[in-house]
Amino acid sequence: RARRKTGPAEFVLNRVLSRSTLAFVLGGLLVSLLRKAHEAWQRLRRARAECLWRRHVDFSVIQACVLSTEHLQSLGRVEKRTLFVKPIAEMFRNEYILARVLQAAERATEAKDPMLLKFMSAEDKWHVLNTCTNHISSLFAPYHVFFNEARRTKSYYKSVWYCFTLTCAQTEAEGRWFITPLKPVGTGDCGSLRIRIVLVNEQELREIAAGELEEPESGIFNGRHESRWQICQRFSDLFGRQLRQVTGSGNHHQDWGRNLCGRFNKNKKLGSNNRITDMAAVPPDYEPEDNALLRIHIPFPSSSFRDRSAEDLKAGCGEEETVCKDVVLFE
Repeated sequence: RARRKTGPAEFVLNRVLSRSTLAFVLGGLLVSLLRKAHEAWQRLRRARAECLWRRHVDFSVIQACVLSTEHLQSLGRVEKRTLFVKPIAEMFRNEYILARVLQAAERATEAKDPMLLKFMSAEDKWHVLNTCTNHISSLFAPYHVFFNEARRTKSYYKSVWYCFTLTCAQTEAEGRWFITPLKPVGTGDCGSLRIRIVLVNEQELREIAAGELEEPESGIFNGRHESRWQICQRFSDLFGRQLRQVTGSGNHHQDWGRNLCGRFNKNKKLGSNNRITDMAAVPPDYEPEDNALLRIHIPFPSSSFRDRSAEDLKAGCGEEETVCKDVVLFE
């Protein structure tokens, strides 16, 4: 039987159709593989999120809080008040710094040392603290303007110094309840392992470092308040060390002098201002505990009226006590 000859046009059409069919099949297989890979990645992501949730680990957000020893002696409590909770990627938008913060958090967790900034380089500490300063300071944005006018007009605004650092710790002690102690959370009560910006009043840190503020004889209220007290003690250790490095004095009530931010530099640099130029020389090398905290000046409205021209001058308070103190981060 004679075989029908294929014309040039039919030959080209068959080749095109065969290639199109092959491409269609390969494309379908590729799409199917990509879909399977995406589904597997989603399952892995959900499994990892569930694992972290059950382990009470949450590095997706950063929390800023104030620790207060106001009721330490009377009730054995260290109070904690949350200032804000933000996605950590929103806080540290630079991917490099974000990766360094998360890496330091993991190292702090492994070392069981809550002071996160100990595990960062001197340069990275500066950028992290500077970023945190901006976010914390923005909480009191209008107060800065109102307080700045206290030097010219009668004002109800006062100010106070706080210190802050970054921690990464998990409270595993029990102590939480629903409304009353008769409704405890239950067995396995465990706090979240989370990165926190911890603020403490500077005067409280001075008193803890000097041994003037101690654990009450009746003991701490419960395990959770015990862990907060330990954070305050570690914070006061960093504070005392930093104060000695900057002032050269072992007096925990020593003034910071002209170095308002509480940092010291590795190399002495000339500045445009004589106050910066006259700063004392600093140690040649950094230790992990150095520059692991920063001071921040917080103005607040007061219930009592302050008139510097009359009341403050009569009490012996100079202009330095009532005007805004800008903190400069020295590089």
